[in-house]
Amino acid sequence: MKKYLLCFFLAGCVGDKPDIQFTDTSCTWVKPIYVNKQDKLTEKTATEILSYDDKWQRFCGSKK
Repeated sequence: MKKYLLCFFLAGCVGDKPDIQFTDTSCTWVKPIYVNKQDKLTEKTATEILSYDDKWQRFCGSKK
């Protein structure tokens, strides 16, 4: 009897793809951070900007 119940519950998880569609538009408004010569940066801020720009390049650089 327990085997039949398990099959019944698992069958409820099978179905068509949902009608929800997701479109990633983040690369249309996210841009790399540029630093001006007059900017005074701490080492921590410079490291964080570089990390952000590296991620931008990896995820959005080819979508320009």
